[in-house]
Amino acid sequence: MTLDITVIISYMVLVNIIGIACARVGSINDYFLGSRSIPWPVACFSIVATETSSLTFISIPGLAYISNMGFLQVALGYIIGRVLVATVLLPRYFAGNLETAYEFLQNRFGLLTRRVMAVLFHITRLLADSIRLFATAIPLSLLMGFDGYWQAILIVGATTFLYTLYGGIRAVAITDSIQLGVYIVSAVAGIFIIAQILDMPVLEVYRSVPAAGRAIFSTGTAAGWSGIFGSYNIFSGVIGGAILSFASHGTDHLIVQRILACRNLAAARKAMIWSGIIVFFQFGLFLLWGLFIYAMLGGKKFDIPDTIIPYFIIEHVPSGVKGIMLAGIFAAAMSTISASINSISSSTAMDILRLSEKNIPARRKLLISRAISLAWACVMMGIAFLLQNSRSPLVELGLSIASITYGGMLGIFVQGALSDRFSDRAALAGVMASIAAVLAVFLLCDLFWPWFVPLGFGVSLLVASVLNRLMKR
Repeated sequence: MTLDITVIISYMVLVNIIGIACARVGSINDYFLGSRSIPWPVACFSIVATETSSLTFISIPGLAYISNMGFLQVALGYIIGRVLVATVLLPRYFAGNLETAYEFLQNRFGLLTRRVMAVLFHITRLLADSIRLFATAIPLSLLMGFDGYWQAILIVGATTFLYTLYGGIRAVAITDSIQLGVYIVSAVAGIFIIAQILDMPVLEVYRSVPAAGRAIFSTGTAAGWSGIFGSYNIFSGVIGGAILSFASHGTDHLIVQRILACRNLAAARKAMIWSGIIVFFQFGLFLLWGLFIYAMLGGKKFDIPDTIIPYFIIEHVPSGVKGIMLAGIFAAAMSTISASINSISSSTAMDILRLSEKNIPARRKLLISRAISLAWACVMMGIAFLLQNSRSPLVELGLSIASITYGGMLGIFVQGALSDRFSDRAALAGVMASIAAVLAVFLLCDLFWPWFVPLGFGVSLLVASVLNRLMKR
């Protein structure tokens, strides 16, 4: 255990050293946008690492363990959604030389719309990424023997915050690229370790998994219409995944910030589309890992699916390699948490406070930006402390929370990008109606989470269109 803890501590220290060393921050433009000079491969890897949090590393293999490879249908939809972002939204963003995604809404609808949508972004990101922070506390607590998770939450949160506070978006993007490599190597190592334990070739281990577990595509019609709207299938995956990705990667400043930091539109499009392709294969790798654990453990029952990967690492991986794999979990977490803190702080500074427009010294603006980052890091850790009793797969919980607001947000962005007929009041009313409708369905119905964003998107467009027509009479 001493060796594993040493590996983890060394990794965390090294990431902070690299992040701080790569930082070149002299203004808030450097801090939040990297002077718009980040190469597209770095932006691409940062997008992948940002959306791949510890939830992916822990929960996606767990989903395959308890079901099958069906989540890949959602990943297929993700690629389609990113093509839509690159085609519909990115040209508008680069034409306006924007500081945040929500500045686009100010140019189209007004300052109130920009601030309202920025607040929604704050709420969504804080809740969703606090879940990701908590997910990372599970394996660290098991390894360290903590009584509860608060110590682990504090360690991961504080360690991640250091280079984020000092280096801004450039430090975040560069360390993201490194951390992507760490957790990919960890997953590949996990697969080969299982093959070694079973003394079987990798392909033979895969073939030993029941056919139902290896299944990828499903129409969901075996259970009638309820199956289509209540499971991972080609319809919920491609339609729901595409619209979810269109919303998350086109309207969520967590991702858009990386795109705005690219040098030009062509570079931004490459980063966006290639990130979808990489994520597809990455999901395949993590799902395969879950199937291999199933084959090794013979389908052993777990009360909480998110404990499967930590259990495998701690109980079946040799010392030293165990430390590297646990570092992979922390890498996935740190990449998302650091990005979230920086993007929320960016939106607070630019959208809410409009700090770039203030007539104050550049050094003071940078100091205020770092203070904002510190405040949001503390809030995120505080929310994570409150999540310790959840028994749902955390990846689904995190995606469900984000999906409640994404439909309405996508609706107002599409209205602004494709039409000049919508008033700000009608558009905002559509967003609020969308959130209310999806929240009601989330609480009262059994609709599967991939359908939340299409539902919210449809409600947003419908309500905005009806109200806009009534207001013009």
